[in-house]
Amino acid sequence: MENPEYKVIDNFLEKEFFFMFKKQIEHEDFPWRRRFNFTLNSKVDKGYFTHSIFNEFKINSPNLYENNLMPILNKLKVKSVIQARINMFLTDFIFQKHTMYHQDYPFNSNTAILNFTDCDGGTQLKLNSEEVEIKSKENRIIIFNSLINHRTIKPSNSDIRYILNLNYF
Repeated sequence: MENPEYKVIDNFLEKEFFFMFKKQIEHEDFPWRRRFNFTLNSKVDKGYFTHSIFNEFKINSPNLYENNLMPILNKLKVKSVIQARINMFLTDFIFQKHTMYHQDYPFNSNTAILNFTDCDGGTQLKLNSEEVEIKSKENRIIIFNSLINHRTIKPSNSDIRYILNLNYF
């Protein structure tokens, strides 16, 4: 599915590589940190869990950066990473059908969301007056300008949703 404002690519990664990556992040000993809100000043959720791979000009998770993120960066022809993190959304932490709209960054850059979970949740983009829902499907990536308002859609058929959130030039 392609649109001038966003791209959706199914089967983005080679199957074996994708499932190896997914197995790592779903492992019971994977290190998570809690963020208390999806967006600033949001009181409509209890937050989510995240694992920072790259942020604030430094690599925070060397193994994931080298072995998992680098092949993705190469495939996307990334010139420079702004931020890369794995997010785990717990359905019970989201109180409404959607989180609040937000922009990842207030400047021209790219956002890519790689889904690790098949579910009826997903990502909703606000394009002018239109709202576009893109369902969460394993190995589906969504790429759009970081200035586009977007939000998480709460799944009703899954307790957990995993994504890679990548911001880059």
